[in-house]
This record gives sequence, C-alpha cells and structure tokens, in this order.
Amino acid sequence: MDLSVESIPLSLLDGSNPFQTRFWATLKSLNGWRGQAFAVDSAAFSGTVLVLVRSFAFGLSMAYVPMCFSTGVDDVFLLDFSRRLQRLLGRSVMLIRYDLDWANAEDGWDDFHICRSSVQPVGTVRIDLEGDLDFKDRVRRNLRKEDAVVVRRWDGDEDEFAAWYETYVHTAVRDHFSSRSMQYIRSIFDIRDQGVVPNLYIAYCDGSISGGIITLRSGGEEVYLFGSSVKHTGNVSCGYALQVHAIMEARRAGMKVYDLFGIDANGEDGHLSSLTTFKTAFGGRKVYRPMTMDHDCRPLAARMFRVLDDLRYRHARRSRI
Repeated sequence: MDLSVESIPLSLLDGSNPFQTRFWATLKSLNGWRGQAFAVDSAAFSGTVLVLVRSFAFGLSMAYVPMCFSTGVDDVFLLDFSRRLQRLLGRSVMLIRYDLDWANAEDGWDDFHICRSSVQPVGTVRIDLEGDLDFKDRVRRNLRKEDAVVVRRWDGDEDEFAAWYETYVHTAVRDHFSSRSMQYIRSIFDIRDQGVVPNLYIAYCDGSISGGIITLRSGGEEVYLFGSSVKHTGNVSCGYALQVHAIMEARRAGMKVYDLFGIDANGEDGHLSSLTTFKTAFGGRKVYRPMTMDHDCRPLAARMFRVLDDLRYRHARRSRI
C-alpha cells in the first residue's frame, strides 16, 4: 500500500472533530497523556492524526488514537498504518488503541482485537444544521413545560461556574456516572486558540441554576460533551431547553453538524436507553461506528493490560450502580 506516516508538530493538526485537535491533546495532558501528531498520506486517507501516549510501570506505554479517520478506512489500511506508527512510537508501546470516526464501518476489523467496552460511544445522533430541523413532539411538549427556563452562555463568572458545578455533581450521583473534578472541567475554558471553542450553556429556573451543558465547536461541527439538570418547582427540568438553545446557537455560528454524542449501540437497549430516547427526539440521523479496538505491539503485555483494564472497568461500573 502507498502510505506515508511522518511525525509533525502538534500545531499542524487539522482534525475536523475536537478529539483530533491540539486542544484535546492539551486537555488530556492534564491526565498524564502526551500528545503526538502525524501527517498521513494515502489513497484512503490524507490528513493529520493525533495520538495520545501514556506511560506505565516497567517501561511500558500505550497509545490511544481518539475518533480518527473521518473519511473512512478499512482493515488493510489500519493494519499498515498501525505497523508504521508502531515503529515511530518505539518499543515501549504495548498496544495502539483506536476509536474510529463515525465514517467507518461497524465490522470487518479482523486484524484487530475488539475490546469488551468502548472508550467513546459507539452510537450517536448527528443533526444536519444546514437542512430543516426536525424536532419531535416530545421536544415541543417539554419545551412548553420548560417555558420558564432561561438559557445563556457562561460569561466567565467563577461563582456562577461553581454553582453550575454543584448541579453537575448532583446529576452524576443521581444518574450513576463518575464526575470530573471541578478543576479539570474549568481547565477546558482556559485553553485558548487551539482549534476548538468550548461553550457552557447555563439554564436558570425560579431564579436558580437548574443545569447546563458543555459543547465543543470545531471544524464546522459542534459536539455535546456532557451536562447536568436538576428539577425545580412543578417537576420542571431544563434538558430540552438547553439542547434546543445549543443547537440553534451552533446553527447561527455557521456549524454544519450538531453531534449529541452518545446513544445505545445499534440494535441495543442498554444502559443508555433513556439517553437514546432523549437525544433521538431532536431529529437528526443515528449513526454507529466500531467498538474500541487494539493493535497489539507486544502481545503478552497487551493481553495482561486488557485483563487489568477490564477489571477496572467492571469495578467502575459496579460502583455507579
């Protein structure tokens, strides 16, 4: 295969989604990841790729490539790319872990180890902002219930951010997911001029903050990252008002796609079923991608790592139930 892979500065990353930008590399460096950028040229894909590397004990490390290859690639290309990348990363890397972009097929990855759980969601709803919006009746009904909710973009007030963060922690406890630290989330808004514009939309009801959502805007699309909501007088929440506001703001900003990022896998009715019902109410198109997959560079070390990682994941899931 005619394929070239060359190391380049992080500043040259040109990814169309926020997970393939210098911004994401900077954010993940706060959690111990080191970002490396590569220029790729082939008939299947021509562009840049962000690779995150994390070191462990005994001189071992792993590489993780988040939401990559937006034009769609196949098993043959990815295997060739993995082997070339392996040589550039060095012998310490025991595996290269991939979350492929939505343009890639769900199956046909015979040369890779398919992980039991996926780092990033395998299903999403993507709304075409250049066409007619198609909000379902569920959205319209709930917007009437949330008529008293007022949404505005966070302007940098630290007390307001702290008050919103309290609603986020409340939501994490209620919905059984692990919350990020206040410092980590706050750092999202301190990263400047690195290819991504973060937004925090805060909802008010009865004079109090009732929730908010964070989105990332880059390369013509806006991605919903995570959010919060608490109920007020009359059992009124704010989730629908927040998403409609963010969708309309993205459209006004000239974005082509709004990505709600995270529904159940194709044909599955699992732990994201309520979120799937919520997110599909805004119209758009359901799309799916492969599960997280590994290319083993050092097979024995990679297998041991996956055993430990699966145990860690199951423990984390149990602790949220």
